[in-house]
Amino acid sequence: MPKFITGLRQLPLPIVAISCSLTAIAMFLSTGRPLQADDPKRALAEDRATASSLESAFIDIAENAGPATVSIQAEVAAARGGGIPGFGGDGEGIDPFEFFGQPRRQGRGQGQGQDAPAPRTGTSVGSGVIVRADGYILTNDHVVEGAKDGKVTVKLSDGTVLNGTVKRDMRSDLAVVKVESKKPLTAVKFADSGRLHVGQWAIAIGSPFGKENTMTTGIVSALHRKSDISDGVTGRFYPSLIQTDAAINRGNSGGPLFNIKGELIGINVAIYSPTGTSVGIGYAIPSNTAKYVSDQLIAKGKVTRGSLGLVPQDITADERGIVGTSTGAYVKEVVVGGPADKGGIQAGDVITKIGGTPIVDEITLRDTVGSTAPGSKVDINYLRDGKARSTAVILGEIKETQLGQATPPSAPSKVKSAVEKYGFTVTPLTDDDKKERGIPKTSVGVQVATVANGSPADDAGLVPGAVITHANGTILNSTTDLDAILKGNPQTVRLQVIGGRSESAGGSGLTRGLIVIRLR
Repeated sequence: MPKFITGLRQLPLPIVAISCSLTAIAMFLSTGRPLQADDPKRALAEDRATASSLESAFIDIAENAGPATVSIQAEVAAARGGGIPGFGGDGEGIDPFEFFGQPRRQGRGQGQGQDAPAPRTGTSVGSGVIVRADGYILTNDHVVEGAKDGKVTVKLSDGTVLNGTVKRDMRSDLAVVKVESKKPLTAVKFADSGRLHVGQWAIAIGSPFGKENTMTTGIVSALHRKSDISDGVTGRFYPSLIQTDAAINRGNSGGPLFNIKGELIGINVAIYSPTGTSVGIGYAIPSNTAKYVSDQLIAKGKVTRGSLGLVPQDITADERGIVGTSTGAYVKEVVVGGPADKGGIQAGDVITKIGGTPIVDEITLRDTVGSTAPGSKVDINYLRDGKARSTAVILGEIKETQLGQATPPSAPSKVKSAVEKYGFTVTPLTDDDKKERGIPKTSVGVQVATVANGSPADDAGLVPGAVITHANGTILNSTTDLDAILKGNPQTVRLQVIGGRSESAGGSGLTRGLIVIRLR
């Protein structure tokens, strides 16, 4: 028997009664009802009241926010194989991601169930959400990409059909459609997606497979998911996506994701699926990004973004000991001649503050720089080898470009130096090589000739044609310098490289980066 009960028995009876009364009062204050035996009927009534309250919230979203959801159709040119640009063909999807606008094909083969020859045009079908009562609708760029004459057809929830004109932003995969209506339209309220938490309700409304005004529910499964998504024709980088298990499918693209208050938390954009249909992993562009982009598209017809000319990434557990911090944005690559390069920032630095805004990770750096006007002068605090530094730079502008990979330069045929244990070989860097590659004449280093598949160098991301300027902090003037550094077989080798052309750095151009090779 517990000691406190034994002790209680030893007290005089009046004291025991008082103690029990105090316990009952405490239970009443904490639960709202007196201490009593189980009451199944009362518990059931409370459960039903909770369920009814939640049900009412969902009904409220359907009745009040639902009318702000629209269906969008665009006549577009068919891609090779009969698909629609940005959608990966008819049901083939994108592995592992899929855009889920819904392309339609014209006709089928006779008696074989095979596709007919690719039509010259097709119909892209997706969703959208009204964000202003005077006729502005937000959707995905890949829903309206390639729309003939920039015109689309919008169908409201009450069946009204309106014609719309498009303003696009390819980089964010967002677009605004303007329609003219005789009466104010039902518009949604933006939520602050920066305050989202995993586990909150997430409600999607859209036109999956053409089924208009379909509502599904789930939760926010994860935040800050990032990915490159490509269908072989176009590609986009998504630095921060909301993940949800609310069922979304082809045709939901561009439609809204709501919180339990009926406020917009995201624009549905993609699914992860081996089958082409929802398996409980969907993605949405956060509402803060959507609002920033839509406001600019409405006001100026385009989006301008500041650029530092670098590629940031989060600090991994392995890198924390090297850089001396667990917070900030790690600089993976720097564009030669870009704002960061001119300000003295190097690959391997960690940016901790920009213009007074603390930088805790890659996303805060991208958001801070991207939302600052090009031409602005900003102060930057950063760490190098654990020591605090600062600089001031004038931001450039991110240009609208297609994402893609440049073909690396051909590797020289004669190998002068070998470091096969790490899985790569190098050759000297001549003045002719520099001129051909567009590398500054003052640069020193050696160039990578070959990289063995599956080797430590391959795992680290080293590619043929890259120029290595430093190894473990030492400048390389020749292949002999590299041999001397690697002679001791260090387990970790940090290489400063000038790589190929990088679109993710905010525009094409040579980049300086950091490669860390670890022996197995």
